[in-house]
Amino acid sequence: MNETLTKREAALAILEEVLLAARQAAEKAHEKEANDRFQSGLKTAYYDILTVALEQAELFEVNPAELGMADFEPDSLLGPPRAAQRQAA
Repeated sequence: MNETLTKREAALAILEEVLLAARQAAEKAHEKEANDRFQSGLKTAYYDILTVALEQAELFEVNPAELGMADFEPDSLLGPPRAAQRQAA
């Protein structure tokens, strides 16, 4: 391990990368979901992971920004995909 990083810093960096990958995959599944049960299930799994992570961050008073999630709201995955929202507007 890099000697300049503490274990906490390393753990936060790892968690940030995992959550960013989950967020990107969830958003991709959300865009592809239309009547695709696999994509819907995938999105739901990522939603659960991201929600638990952010709930735990709040419980332990960790700023979501430290996890790369400052501007992300998991509930945004529950509505129609953004492309469909733009078409409806």
